[in-house]
Amino acid sequence: MVTDPVRYADGRLHVPSGPGLGMRLDPDRTEIARINMNADKHDIRQGGHWSANPNPPYASGGTLSGPTWTVRLKGATNQEIKDNFTYTAAARNKNAPAFTSPRPLTAVTTATGGRALRVAQATDDQMVHHYDVTVTDATTGTVVVSSKVLSEYFFRPRPNTLDVPVPAGATGTRYTADVRAVDAYGNASPTAALTFTQ
Repeated sequence: MVTDPVRYADGRLHVPSGPGLGMRLDPDRTEIARINMNADKHDIRQGGHWSANPNPPYASGGTLSGPTWTVRLKGATNQEIKDNFTYTAAARNKNAPAFTSPRPLTAVTTATGGRALRVAQATDDQMVHHYDVTVTDATTGTVVVSSKVLSEYFFRPRPNTLDVPVPAGATGTRYTADVRAVDAYGNASPTAALTFTQ
């Protein structure tokens, strides 16, 4: 269910967690509980081996990942049920993520001497899913990075920053970076921008 934990440069250990759904079916409704099954010491896989061989016990019951979704079957016909349906495109969450740091983007040197774009994680009323990242050579206009970078929401605790490697260029090359935080509904933050040199 989970893979090796990751130790970040700040020394904190981030443990992968597995999502799951618990469902209850009643004649008039279906209830869907979103469960985050946090890893514990017995269900971590390290170096190709479970920490409790051969079958790891799952002592962690997990936590709820927000309110339970309830799908109610209100109506006498299929059309009445559809008309009374709660979870529609029009009712979707419209709140976009936001960067709370005054400088959400910085250029950093990696341990191997390369360059990376460091992104301070944005916040959202539910969950930041990913970041749309574009890094462009400011002189030539060539896009050197165009990627969706997951926010690593599957780690607990979620890392405070993400490092996006920038391909090596000539010393002194100027880059412009544009980053938007996007939630699971597709709502996007305003673009954060940074200009930096190789």
